[in-house]
Amino acid sequence: MLRALYEQGITADLLVGTSAGTLNAAFVASRPQTEATARELARIWHDLQRDDVFPVTMRALVGGLCRKRDHLVPDHALRRLVSRYLEYEDFADATTPLHVVAYDMIGGREVRLSDGPAVDAITASASIPGVFPPVVMGDQLLIDGGVVNNTPISHAVALGAERVYVLPTQTGPRRTGGPPAGAIDAAIHALTLLVDARFAADLARYADEVELVVLPATNSRRVQPTDFEHAGRLTGEALAACRKLLSARPVLAPAA
Repeated sequence: MLRALYEQGITADLLVGTSAGTLNAAFVASRPQTEATARELARIWHDLQRDDVFPVTMRALVGGLCRKRDHLVPDHALRRLVSRYLEYEDFADATTPLHVVAYDMIGGREVRLSDGPAVDAITASASIPGVFPPVVMGDQLLIDGGVVNNTPISHAVALGAERVYVLPTQTGPRRTGGPPAGAIDAAIHALTLLVDARFAADLARYADEVELVVLPATNSRRVQPTDFEHAGRLTGEALAACRKLLSARPVLAPAA
């Protein structure tokens, strides 16, 4: 999706992300918004294996099932992934303004993080509840913002955006070929059910307030979010679909 946008000369004045979108936005925020950057991001996803993000250990699984832990997977691999590709320590040092969304379990509300330590905030925004441990930041206990807002259009609008390019993780309700195969898959599947409803509601709510351009996230093989074997196919399908969509649109003047 990013590559298709950059091919058209479309770049972002600000980036808003949550969950996996936070990881992508954090990568882009300190790099030139060019096709080369998009290709590099695609290469990273292509080379990732499931254990690079979800290194399941028997100790963590048993602890989670026995209520000795509040998660199934430690977050050290996720943190290592974030740190490896992050080129700034504080949000203030990002070239393109970056905002990420998380959910505060103590306050019972979604929060937008726009300053302070970047690794903690980015990890928190992508910490799927029950799978990864919550992240403590000050008096907040933070988990994946996708619990309440996986496509944070509302935050982009609140930040003053007039045209919002939406890069969703899926287009339309997610359909799978069968039930989730394991605990991690089941947790993420449940989260996507919440995501679908909020996404549809926000599209309807903000359609008359700002210009929304929703890019297609094609997934012809119905690949599961925890399956890292098909990144090349998914990015290829999305690139073709987004090129087609953008080429059919009239030339867009810069937003005022």
